[in-house]
Amino acid sequence: MVRFFGLNKKKNEEKENTDLPADNEQNAAETSSSNVSGNEERIDPNSHDANPENANNDDASTTFGSSIQSSSIFSRGRMTYGTGASSSMATSEMRSHSSGHSGSKNSKNLQGFKDVGKPLRAVSFLNPVKEEESQDTQNTLDVSSSTSSTLATSGNARENSFTSRRSITLEYIHKSLSELEENLVDIMDDIHQDVISISKAVIEAIEYFKEFLPTTRDRIPYRISLEKSSSLRKINKIVLHFLDNLLVSDAFSNSRSILLRRFYFFLKKLNLITDDDLISESGVLPCLSVFCIGSHCNLPSMDKLGMILDELTKMDSSIISDQEGAFIAPILRGITPKSSILTIMFGLPNLQHEHYEMIKVLYSLFPDVHMYCVKDYIKKAASAVGSIPSHTAATIDTIAPTKFQFSPPYAVSENPLELPISMSLSTETSAKITGTLGGYLFPQTGSDKKFSQFASCSFAITCAHVVLSEKQDYPNVMVPSNVLQTSYKKVLTKESDRYPDGSVEKTAFLEEVQRIDQNLNWQKSNKFGQVVWGERAIVDHRLSDFAIIKVNSSFKCQNTLGNGLKSFPDPTLRFQNLHVKRKIFKMKPGMKVFKIGASTGYTSGELNSTKLVYWADGKLQSSEFVVASPTPLFASAGDSGAWILTKLEDRLGLGLVGMLHSYDGEQRQFGLFTPIGDILERLHAVTKIQWDIDPQLDG
Repeated sequence: MVRFFGLNKKKNEEKENTDLPADNEQNAAETSSSNVSGNEERIDPNSHDANPENANNDDASTTFGSSIQSSSIFSRGRMTYGTGASSSMATSEMRSHSSGHSGSKNSKNLQGFKDVGKPLRAVSFLNPVKEEESQDTQNTLDVSSSTSSTLATSGNARENSFTSRRSITLEYIHKSLSELEENLVDIMDDIHQDVISISKAVIEAIEYFKEFLPTTRDRIPYRISLEKSSSLRKINKIVLHFLDNLLVSDAFSNSRSILLRRFYFFLKKLNLITDDDLISESGVLPCLSVFCIGSHCNLPSMDKLGMILDELTKMDSSIISDQEGAFIAPILRGITPKSSILTIMFGLPNLQHEHYEMIKVLYSLFPDVHMYCVKDYIKKAASAVGSIPSHTAATIDTIAPTKFQFSPPYAVSENPLELPISMSLSTETSAKITGTLGGYLFPQTGSDKKFSQFASCSFAITCAHVVLSEKQDYPNVMVPSNVLQTSYKKVLTKESDRYPDGSVEKTAFLEEVQRIDQNLNWQKSNKFGQVVWGERAIVDHRLSDFAIIKVNSSFKCQNTLGNGLKSFPDPTLRFQNLHVKRKIFKMKPGMKVFKIGASTGYTSGELNSTKLVYWADGKLQSSEFVVASPTPLFASAGDSGAWILTKLEDRLGLGLVGMLHSYDGEQRQFGLFTPIGDILERLHAVTKIQWDIDPQLDG
């Protein structure tokens, strides 16, 4: 079976022919030689690792089974035994001669870790994980000096070389980055060739980061950008490969945390992490996140990556097969957006070891693009209700209120004949499927008498998979959702049975059940509307998944979020900013957007510049998508049909970007949507009428 949509052949690594220019923003700052040893290690003298000899002692929190440590995850079961100087030690000696004085290590430095395959040893930064400079300056200098002499590559000669350097030049920084890159590349080659165990490799990588610019306290006096430094991009890629692919097992949790922390301080030293991104005093570790590829992203390989994914969508689906919902998402990944690199995320619902092997094959496809796979998949954002969603909203008193106020898990309107957008929606007969009312569209018939009957009509829009059914061609639709109201009623009835008859609590529950029944009966007598057209199909390589609902003339339709909606995290969503006033046809990558779904309510994100490619319904599909920001949640089941909106910059009001149709079901950080331009274009092709978000003006 072809995996990863046919990307199963290892391609030759593309080499960069020219060195990119470096930033030259300011002169080098003076660095005191008296800080050399004190800044190199940043070791707490009260910790167990103050004495370098302690590095050979096992730590209970980092000692794992030998079966895990004695083989590489890429070894296919072959054991990787320590062979002394013939393997890892010989490799380290080769690096020592080839890397120069800044990033290499001598054999003395590796004596504590010479047995490849043994459990990870406790080193100077393992216990405690939190690393802070001691308040006792003298003790810190003494301990750091002792450790520095142990870790020095060339003994006193190297330390004297740094001590004599009164300032750090930009050229020296780039040289040090290049040497660190070479050392890490050597380590990764050894891993892929089963020469070194992952335990030994991550220790060596951490040591190299500790030795990077040891005389620099905190930050360098320059700005090093990922766009202009190929070495920095490759270093990032190797670290992310460690964290996302090699150290995914729980057995490597300590190694992963230590490497991530070292990498954090490495980025901080290069000014790629600002003060706003600093770790809190509680010692909470940073974490890797995904970010959208915005308009300001100028990383190399971005255009080529987009071309590859575009070509992939044009491939014949009959020669490709993959798991339902599997996808490829081009994103940025890192600790912060500024320190992130281009990444290809492979989402698979059934993640297996062979997929990590495939990542190994694809590793050299791009020299500076990270690839990793996760358990995730694309699914429709309609909800098959088993239990009611947890989102709560304002309530509507359709009958006299009780002394106990209940908050239904769905939005309701203050006026049942004026329904705002983003409310829950389902067909009248549906027992499970529920979604979101996106908004309202209005036909622009002009003076054409052939369509005069539609001139004053209003149409609601949502996803076709929410309201289309094989059992009924033109179903009636209920807002709020019949599914959610019925489910809510069952929960209240069941809970009331736990209280004795005649009790205040049971009476309150039954009164709320009565209110729900009255509201359901009112909705059936005053029908919201009926589906008149819809489709879920691939049209011109694009997914068309929407349906239009002819709304009963007794309802007043306006594209507004409504005044009754509360608890928005964005305090500016008030007054005029509740109304949708413009269609956004030109989508800017990185644009800040939000949606209000019937299930998850208000969530925000940013538009990604490159489409997501996924496998669904037996064919390859692609879609624009939103990356959740700043929180990692964007959509969930029940949000299908929600409009993707943005606040207008040149006027008060909201702009309509598109309509949500799917999300990644495991991590729920991506929201797939259809642009409003594609929706209106398809509607015009089918109905021969122009459509708009504003009613047609008379005359």
